[in-house]
Amino acid sequence: MKSFGSTPFVYASLIASVPDVLSDHGGKVDRPFSDVGVPIELASQPELTLPIRDYLKLLASSARETGDEHFGVSMAERMKIEDLGPFGRLISGAPTLRRAIETTNALVHKFSPPMRCWLELEGDTARWSYQLNGVCDGGEGHRLDCEASLVLFRTVIRLATSSGWQPSEILLGQTTRRNLRSFQSRFGGSARYAETAYALVFPRDLLDLPMIYAQPLGELQRQALLTRLNTTRPEDSFVGSVRAVIRSQLCGGYPEISAVARATEMSVRTFQRRLAEAGLVFSDLVAEVRRDLAQEMLADPWKKQLDISLSLGYSDAANFSRAFKQWTGVTPREFRRSLAYSTTTA
Repeated sequence: MKSFGSTPFVYASLIASVPDVLSDHGGKVDRPFSDVGVPIELASQPELTLPIRDYLKLLASSARETGDEHFGVSMAERMKIEDLGPFGRLISGAPTLRRAIETTNALVHKFSPPMRCWLELEGDTARWSYQLNGVCDGGEGHRLDCEASLVLFRTVIRLATSSGWQPSEILLGQTTRRNLRSFQSRFGGSARYAETAYALVFPRDLLDLPMIYAQPLGELQRQALLTRLNTTRPEDSFVGSVRAVIRSQLCGGYPEISAVARATEMSVRTFQRRLAEAGLVFSDLVAEVRRDLAQEMLADPWKKQLDISLSLGYSDAANFSRAFKQWTGVTPREFRRSLAYSTTTA
């Protein structure tokens, strides 16, 4: 992983339930987001991304705000599989639990490389493990993310078993050492420490169970979902990272250069120098990202133009319409009309 080039990202679907959990605990919903510099609106944009370090900081800040030492568990318990967007659809559409786990592992490997999960089989036992590599020092955010992942693993397995299913054993990494008893009380089941990875242990024969709540996916549907994910996946480069941060910051208004620099772990001066070396100007890059996002959103006939305008940081639809015509030579309405025409004549 390049520390001064690309920035590792996770999808915002992971923080979908954070505002609700903060509210349930009586915390100030916007404070952890503002402390970390993440727009709260990002929680409702599952196909956008945020730097994984910001994600971990948001978990830690939310835990402090609520006084919940297992905020990751609370967050994941509030999530439904459909909250994970295309990820959730691909996982729940698998025919068996084995395929659902394999799909989860493959998606995590491809789209969130610092996160790693894998399935091990030994005799009559299966172990589904999770590890977070190379992005933090094993602090609170790391622990909270790992605990949340165990809850999400359990959610997937319950799609093939029952809503009350519990693993035979829970393995916890060293970052949960001082929290074992309280975690066990919250999660249920029998827990012990492992060397590094977090894991759920369960009978191997569960792997062949059909997904009770599965909505089978055809190959065309599966490929369409993968294409959506590939479209929003940040490029593995400095410029790709900057574009991804701008995309996520736009839902909270026009992105400040200082916020984007911070998210890529650079000073503003260093950030501007890197842009200049790439032959780019920040304002031009923001305009390009806005244009690309606008075209993606306008391709969805159900999205209202006002909602698109606000999502791109414009105060009203008129300002957005003027900007869009400057970029493309046509108004948003004309662009949509051309898309509809090309679809009907294809």
